[in-house]
Amino acid sequence: MTGDRIVLTIPRNEGYENVAQLVIAGVAARLDFSYEFVDDLGTALETLLDWRPEAGELTVELEVGERSVKALLGPFRDDGLRGELEHAREGVGIRRVLETVVDRFAAVDGQGGAWIELEKHVPSVEPAT
Repeated sequence: MTGDRIVLTIPRNEGYENVAQLVIAGVAARLDFSYEFVDDLGTALETLLDWRPEAGELTVELEVGERSVKALLGPFRDDGLRGELEHAREGVGIRRVLETVVDRFAAVDGQGGAWIELEKHVPSVEPAT
């Protein structure tokens, strides 16, 4: 585990979410994570941004390991977000997207609203025989 921790706080104004995407991509590239890994984390972030309040800031905390990234994002509005995460719905909802792109997710209470924990692991590569 490298133990690196990165904290980024950005305005909620439209367009700044690209900064968070760039930070995630930069961290992943530094650790030689695949494009798919970066794309999955970016998709998770993009999906969650629909739940951000109109005003305030968004904080993205990344804890980087040798084979994983843990992220804490928030605060988000909690008007139905927990229900969306806890219960499978028909169609493609936030839960289905997160189940597809990250290994673990959870809503947690935090300052200013709901915070979302994400965890993504780099798959182990079996040696060729």
